[in-house]
Amino acid sequence: MSTNVAIACQGGGSHTAFTAGVLRTLLPELADSDYRLVGLSGTSGGAISAAAALSGYLDDGAEGAVDTLDALWGDITADEAFETWFNAWLVQGMSAHHWSFPTPTVSPYDVPATAYGERKLREILDRHVDVEAL
Repeated sequence: MSTNVAIACQGGGSHTAFTAGVLRTLLPELADSDYRLVGLSGTSGGAISAAAALSGYLDDGAEGAVDTLDALWGDITADEAFETWFNAWLVQGMSAHHWSFPTPTVSPYDVPATAYGERKLREILDRHVDVEAL
């Protein structure tokens, strides 16, 4: 008799990366056990990992989940020179207040680059997650 398991994935920066890594390890282990995956959900980046893992899992089992997670996060990773520089600049800018440097409080919804980022994320998700299958 198998035991049903549902997984909730945490989001938020490094927690998201940790969650993706745990899913890469855990899902193949579940496939070879008496546990049956019956649910996979998450918040923020954890929801992105959960959707990608479940989409791949439904398509090709645990191996598909791992492949889809790898492909999705490979696409999201800042690996081009400008992306890497811009990412570092944003991180440093966000932490400037720790050095008592006056920084403006700006809503992320008021930043022109937000629409670009949302569009790019949607394109990546559309490429890797079969929403209809979920």
